[in-house]
Amino acid sequence: MLTVPGTGPIPSRPLQIGDVAELTGLSLRSIRHYEDLGLVTPEGRTAGGFRIYDAEAIERLRLVMSLKLVGLSLEQIRPIVDACRAIETGQGTQEDASLVQDGEDAVAQAIEEIERILGPSRLLRDRLRAATRDIVHRN
Repeated sequence: MLTVPGTGPIPSRPLQIGDVAELTGLSLRSIRHYEDLGLVTPEGRTAGGFRIYDAEAIERLRLVMSLKLVGLSLEQIRPIVDACRAIETGQGTQEDASLVQDGEDAVAQAIEEIERILGPSRLLRDRLRAATRDIVHRN
């Protein structure tokens, strides 16, 4: 079975950046870049200087990954992530709600595109299966 990075359970304890990279499928460089852009903030650092991230930061990284996957740029993602933060802390405004709605709309468009591609692909798969069954039953 295929396991998609970034979809497993998040441990309750803070994780070092290497563990976060393994859990999410992101590179260390990407995580640091997202930190530089203010998309995610580490909880702190270990005595050895390694960044550590809590569950909230990991969820935020997953949000960034998901929004990138549907085609949004980091410039488009930043305000959505900020709006989510504001809403989660009870300080969200109507503008924040509108930004989150933009993210939802992007996801909906991506789903529509996937469904548009899947329809003919499923039809082709069914035809190929039928052809294979016909050949197997003839022999």
